[in-house]
Amino acid sequence: MKIYHISTVHQRYDGRIKKECVSLIQAGYDISLVVADGKGDELFTGIKIIDAGFPGKGRVRRFVKGPKLVRKIIQRDKPDLLHFHDPELLFLAEKMAKKHIVIYDAHEDLPKQIMSKSYIHPLFRKVIAVIAGYIEKRAAKKINGVVSVVDEIVERYKKYQPNTVLVANYPVINTESIVDFEKKNGKIVYAGAVSEIRGVFEMAKVSKLIQTPVHIYGPIRNEGIINECNTFSNSYAKFYGLINQETLFDKLQESSIGLIILHPEPNYINSSPNKLFEYMVNGMAVVASDFPVWREIIDTYKCGICVDPLNIEEIANAISYLNSNPEITTQMGKNGKEAVLQYFNWNEESKKLLNLYHHLLIGL
Repeated sequence: MKIYHISTVHQRYDGRIKKECVSLIQAGYDISLVVADGKGDELFTGIKIIDAGFPGKGRVRRFVKGPKLVRKIIQRDKPDLLHFHDPELLFLAEKMAKKHIVIYDAHEDLPKQIMSKSYIHPLFRKVIAVIAGYIEKRAAKKINGVVSVVDEIVERYKKYQPNTVLVANYPVINTESIVDFEKKNGKIVYAGAVSEIRGVFEMAKVSKLIQTPVHIYGPIRNEGIINECNTFSNSYAKFYGLINQETLFDKLQESSIGLIILHPEPNYINSSPNKLFEYMVNGMAVVASDFPVWREIIDTYKCGICVDPLNIEEIANAISYLNSNPEITTQMGKNGKEAVLQYFNWNEESKKLLNLYHHLLIGL
């Protein structure tokens, strides 16, 4: 049974895609991941990565040429099941559903995501979001299954595709998940994509206000952000760029406070961010945006502090409180760790994915 996961947008080492592929390999499936980054084929943690070629720089080139490159691979290898991970590939998913079993993985709420895109003129965002919603609806009716990360997206897709399941983006639990709290060094960390709406300017300003470094790990698409942040922070904000998952977890293991102060954009408010649970599993106290879904988790399990992500003083006060009370910070880290071990882990979520695959493939 040959199965291809396909993405022209996500990095070949994307955490969610890796978790899904590894779980499927462990269940006995023949899994390959098709990407389009020009870096060549490789074998990564048991996943056969197939490079379809580089479509060129820019969103337009990726949107136009990416699906063509991927389609050639599909036509050449004729896999039994295709698992698409990008909205840019929905048109291709529709076409492929005529001959293949097709699953779409909705990592984000696409219409809400479009409403937050700074490169789209505000006058056009709503129209484009409506069109995107229509494309999703049409594709969902023609393909065989959908998986997504939060209940809100799942409920929307269920109206058009009954084989829609929630597979939350929780961290993998293994022996490396053991935390030595004696090695925590008080560091403040942000891990994730670096952008304005993800709070990078607020983090820079806070670091200057509390005169304590904030260590920022993640891809930086606009290098000008670093220069701008340096003017805000007097270089207290430290940028390291994208690092591999293993190195990142080493950094989180020794750090004490994790920041996730995303702006109140439509796509974030009801999200279930993987980084929140990654901070928790690594025993870190969390300072997070005061969104209802996040507050419910943080208040229930007493693992951090919720703040107004646009209020610099409120963020600074929360961090200062944790810095001044290391015993409380440690206890919050322990509470979060225990919550992930019991409730928010990939071990249980992967079973939902495997059940969907079994259901769709049982007829073959």
